[in-house]
Amino acid sequence: MNNKLFIIPKPNPNATLRLFCFPYAGGSSTIFTPWIEQANTHIELVFVQLPGRGARLMEPAIDNMPEVIEELLLYKDFITSKPYAFFGHSLGSRISYALACELHTLGLPLPSKVFASASRAPHCTSNKKYLHDLPHDAFIAKLRDLNGTPKEVLDNAELMELLIPLLRADFKIADTYVAEQHALPTPIHVFHGVEDEILDEHILAWQALTAQPCTYKYFDGGHFFIHQYGEEMINIINQQLT
Repeated sequence: MNNKLFIIPKPNPNATLRLFCFPYAGGSSTIFTPWIEQANTHIELVFVQLPGRGARLMEPAIDNMPEVIEELLLYKDFITSKPYAFFGHSLGSRISYALACELHTLGLPLPSKVFASASRAPHCTSNKKYLHDLPHDAFIAKLRDLNGTPKEVLDNAELMELLIPLLRADFKIADTYVAEQHALPTPIHVFHGVEDEILDEHILAWQALTAQPCTYKYFDGGHFFIHQYGEEMINIINQQLT
């Protein structure tokens, strides 16, 4: 598979399963780099790279969920060509759920599992104030508070001017997208940081989106616990995808 949307860091034609990894709002596929050597040998990692980041930095970012899903569905044959699973962190969880719903509607093979990390269930309306339309300085200050953008990036004014359109586009989707409630036949495993500000009922509400029992793993830490517990998370994913 040779396109800009999917990065396969360690191609493995003998893999029996692909794990598609969706980053958080404003995040790039580099957050998954440590997993390359930690994933089981039967798993081929596929990092999803939407416009506006990485090698696609100069492409305009998409600011609404239907267009994100439309781009992903251009490659539905590749996505469903062998057994697969989805992992998403924060906004990435909601994108992966929306994609799974569309694939279900189309009658295509579904992921064997969806790993939803650091996200409210997508059919729940956010209890937080919108970020995407804040004035410039307030927006940057909020990014500092969230602690997901490296300080050296936030302090680099030229780089931030390049990245702000992407960040605003991603946060617009994160702020405004609410899914229709659709129970997938696919099991969902939820990762959650106990210090994250997401309401408990919005975490537990993932159960409404699967006809299977929803399973949960809680970590110490806030919204970006993936940076502290990435190794433990990929170990759990390895076990569950065996």
